[in-house]
Amino acid sequence: MNFDLKTLPALPGVYLMKDDSGDVIYVGKAKSLDKRVRQYFQSKKNLSPKTVTLVRHIDDIEYIVTDSEIDALVLEANLIKKYKPRYNVRLKDDKRYPYVKVTINSAFPRIFLTRRRLMDGALYFGPYTNAKAIRTTLDIISRVFMLRQCKKKIEPGKSRPCLNYHIKRCMAPCREGMDKEEYRRRVMEAVRFLKGDTAGLLRKLEEKMRTLAQAQDYESAADIRDQIESIKCISEQQIATSGIDDRDVLAAVSDEKAIYIQVFYVRHGSMVGKADFTLLGADVSESIEESMAQFVKQYYQDSPIPPEILVQYELPEKELIVNWLCQRSGRDVKVHVPQRGEKKKLIEMAERNARMSMRMAQLKPAPSESAIAALEELKKVLSLESLPLHIEGFDISNISGTNAVGSMVYFENGRPANNKYRQHNIKTVKGIDDFAMMAEVVHRRYSRLIKSNEPLPDLILIDGGPGQVSAAMLSLDALGLDIPLIGLAKRFEHIITTKKGPDEVIILPHTSPALKMLMHIRDEAHRFAVSSHRRRRSASLTHSELDSIPGVGPYRKRVLLENFDSIEKIRSSSVEELTALEGISENLAKRILGYLGK
Repeated sequence: MNFDLKTLPALPGVYLMKDDSGDVIYVGKAKSLDKRVRQYFQSKKNLSPKTVTLVRHIDDIEYIVTDSEIDALVLEANLIKKYKPRYNVRLKDDKRYPYVKVTINSAFPRIFLTRRRLMDGALYFGPYTNAKAIRTTLDIISRVFMLRQCKKKIEPGKSRPCLNYHIKRCMAPCREGMDKEEYRRRVMEAVRFLKGDTAGLLRKLEEKMRTLAQAQDYESAADIRDQIESIKCISEQQIATSGIDDRDVLAAVSDEKAIYIQVFYVRHGSMVGKADFTLLGADVSESIEESMAQFVKQYYQDSPIPPEILVQYELPEKELIVNWLCQRSGRDVKVHVPQRGEKKKLIEMAERNARMSMRMAQLKPAPSESAIAALEELKKVLSLESLPLHIEGFDISNISGTNAVGSMVYFENGRPANNKYRQHNIKTVKGIDDFAMMAEVVHRRYSRLIKSNEPLPDLILIDGGPGQVSAAMLSLDALGLDIPLIGLAKRFEHIITTKKGPDEVIILPHTSPALKMLMHIRDEAHRFAVSSHRRRRSASLTHSELDSIPGVGPYRKRVLLENFDSIEKIRSSSVEELTALEGISENLAKRILGYLGK
């Protein structure tokens, strides 16, 4: 090892252990760097198997001295997030349930869905387990309160109101003479509604529904009825508990592979949702209490901190963690283990759910070591928030715009999941327009997932260049989705991103595991698209309008379609063009055009 332990200071700080390639493989914090780091190099019988393996790979150690142990805790969490060391416990969350975010700290607040809670001064409501219902509810909010949905910078009087203003879906704070106080009042009304004060709005909607029904406008009345049902659905998600404060409830179980953590969110005395998390790289020889402490430090780095956190067991370094939570949130935070009553029941329920998540994970095939290496590289080069365990790849196949087919292949844990492949026959695009076809397929795929409330992928891969990527991105934007999306161009195997400027293209070496995985997904999407297109083309050869024309048998039908590709092209042809084909007489050519309506 290229490091002298005698140089370690007896001061608080963070240490970074590196392997012989210079990669950070472990990050830790210490009240005294000298005492803590030396513990790794004592007798092996006092170390866990994981620590023995770690020490065997240490080639160098760096350290950073901090002013206090709390500062060391914060720095440790930040460095783990940055380097993703192999031997640290790493937090991987599942598909997060959506929250409603209100940018209350801006001059003209927006209300929209997000899947991440941040400490940014905004108001958050949720999480909501019924994404379809909350999307409908947000649509109702935009109709009733007319709050802006766009992301553009608001400078009143310097831009023209958009279509939403003219169809009465926005008050248009961008227009000159906008009443800022009235806009703020409507925002606060919407906030009260999100907090559960739905009686007033429901009363107004029911009155409007009755008025429309009396006017025999039953279609509009049915729309209002559906809006009322969506609002009630959101209200019914809340499960009453005995408290009135916000709290998070944390419980964990473990197997030989990972720690599985369940978080219940209690807001205003009601449980409004839950989320599943997994700690990878956990050492089963270490206590579950240690793993829970690691989870708390990583999770609350970028998540709002409630006044109370309930846990199963007393956390190691509890006083230090509580002080950090208080410092980060700016108020008192309690972390304790309930012994009885409703809080104890919440912990037990969270533990049961964590155990169910563990059983579900055990049924899934785990990614191989090579797949993990590729996925971790993908996460790094694309700056993703989590490993892209679920990737969907798209491609388009057609000949001169005919029988066009869009394919979607699904990769899970780096492996193809053939039962989840989907074929989309192009319906809205005529002629040769790969960009529009890609936009149609992507829009149809994810509008269906939203409608059926199914989980979204971690990454989307498009077979094509900037044009196909831009078309797919427009479809995601139209659906209000924020899913990482890239393209893979065939010629040079360059990764096309949605960023602008020099970062638009990422070039990886051909030996890169990440590039090899992307090429596998792209090639599989292409193979599936071509095979789907062949099946559709064969079907068109078997069944077409030509079947009803006397004198046109299988041979002449094949000759016609092979030369003209489609019925439309045959219909627009001339008698001379048809008679130029083998086996087509002038009388038969006239008969064909007559039957096809020319």
